[in-house]
Amino acid sequence: MEPLQDTRTAYSDVLNQIELSIKAEQVFCSIVTQMKYLPQFTDQAALRTVHRENYQTSYHRNTAAGNLERLVAGDSDELLILMTVECFIETRQHDKVAETALGNIAVTAPEDKKWIVAATEWHRRRKQHLKYAARTLRAMIGSELWNKGASLV
Repeated sequence: MEPLQDTRTAYSDVLNQIELSIKAEQVFCSIVTQMKYLPQFTDQAALRTVHRENYQTSYHRNTAAGNLERLVAGDSDELLILMTVECFIETRQHDKVAETALGNIAVTAPEDKKWIVAATEWHRRRKQHLKYAARTLRAMIGSELWNKGASLV
């Protein structure tokens, strides 16, 4: 296999992980959006925070996926790599804010806990796949390039 193909395959692996993260995020967003319409969760500031952070996490995950699609296709612009690093870091930061807020959503009845349990599981999955994607990319590009991308945050 030629070096360019090896690089494309490695970017494909990173892209696969971020796509799995996006799929988990889709379910997470669906759950917390549904919660907004349930009377027992209406008007909770913590839920509004989770919902607001989802706009950020979705944007950064999708931008990273787009960057990786271009890298897999053979675009070799270093800026795409740096922007992907920046997106991964931004996503992780917004995931943390959402996670804290998720933990602050008040549950008034035992049967309502199922919503928090489901949201927490899908949040865990979106974070896990993001972590794998970031680790794979960092191992691939090295600390120097990773740090250069991190400086864009």
